[in-house]
Amino acid sequence: MYPSRRFGYSDDPWFRIGTFPVSTTAFVVGLGVVSMIIWGIEGRFGPIFRELVLISENYQLGSVVEGDIWRLVTWPIPNEPHFWTIILFAIFYMLGSQIESLLGRWRFAFFLVALTLIPAVIVTAVEAVAGVNGYVAGLRMVEVGVLVAFAAQYAHARFWPGIPGWVIAVVIVGLDAIQALGNRNWFALIVLACTVAVALLGIRAFGYATNLTWIPKLSLASSSGQTATEPRHSRPRRRSRSRDHLRAVPTRDESVTPEMDALLDQVASQGLESLTRKQRKQLEAHARRLRRRR
Repeated sequence: MYPSRRFGYSDDPWFRIGTFPVSTTAFVVGLGVVSMIIWGIEGRFGPIFRELVLISENYQLGSVVEGDIWRLVTWPIPNEPHFWTIILFAIFYMLGSQIESLLGRWRFAFFLVALTLIPAVIVTAVEAVAGVNGYVAGLRMVEVGVLVAFAAQYAHARFWPGIPGWVIAVVIVGLDAIQALGNRNWFALIVLACTVAVALLGIRAFGYATNLTWIPKLSLASSSGQTATEPRHSRPRRRSRSRDHLRAVPTRDESVTPEMDALLDQVASQGLESLTRKQRKQLEAHARRLRRRR
């Protein structure tokens, strides 16, 4: 089951507005709310939003193929003011907060960028080669990616009324695919397929969803410089520098006393900083004795 947290809670926000923590999830939802207001002011495909959507060349509104490269990352911004859009934001907020808590703010932000950019690049390449038509805009596809990642990690988490998370994800992805197919919106269909793939590969690459062994685990350099199984706080930098004078100390040697053996085990598991001043002196004296012996 997923960890129990207060609704929208984040212990790793970018900043705070008063007492409210502004996490990556909260920022994205806030941007979506602002976009609905702008949509209401300027209307559908107004002068601002017509420059943001990811759309094929045949609509004659501009496209990536025609040089509007920024559309690759701006297409989730326009959101139509609608009751279901509010529901979408609420679901994204709840699930996104859980995944952000799992990954950390940097890796979750990287995950959202991947969900936005990679499907857009692929569908643009397909448009250039095969001439497919369609458009995609709004946070819906990114929300689907977050839902898929959540269901992959917490497959048996129960949604109301007791439906497992993986079932919800399969149903929603299936309905979106049928809708895109019925509308002959090949852009949306390709982006949906790519979004699901990026979500599954991404959550596995970060070291989660370990039960889904059929999904390949890609080697991914974490944006925070850590693996998924390591704690998020950075380790003290002075450890590697402080151990230079101990290079002559063997990890296991017949001359190592039980006391020194225990100290070496402590250094290996907890770091040099865990030693007291007396223990440091004992270890350094032992290192000097070994150097003289050699």
